[in-house]
Amino acid sequence: MLGKVIDTLWSEYVWLPPNVTWSDITPGPEKTVNYTNPKHVFFPIPLALAFICLRYVLERVVFAPFGRYLGINAARPRRAPDNPKLEAAYRLAPKNVNQVCNTKF
Repeated sequence: MLGKVIDTLWSEYVWLPPNVTWSDITPGPEKTVNYTNPKHVFFPIPLALAFICLRYVLERVVFAPFGRYLGINAARPRRAPDNPKLEAAYRLAPKNVNQVCNTKF
């Protein structure tokens, strides 16, 4: 059943214009027009995964120790302290304020 679905999905009537078959556009040395090979689509995905792994390794092994050597801290940003006056003013302010800008051009 899955084979029938795949055959229907890749049917020449779905993807190609009339009077053209898959064998007409397959790459080969005897062809006068060189079409792209559909298998070339599969190269970027493993290459992208390789670059992600390379970046991860370089960040952990090279760049993080170099940053610590330069004195850059790996600290997370601190949370802002609570300000009760500011919170009270925010709660009292109207939510939908139409602000007019008085700038001169």
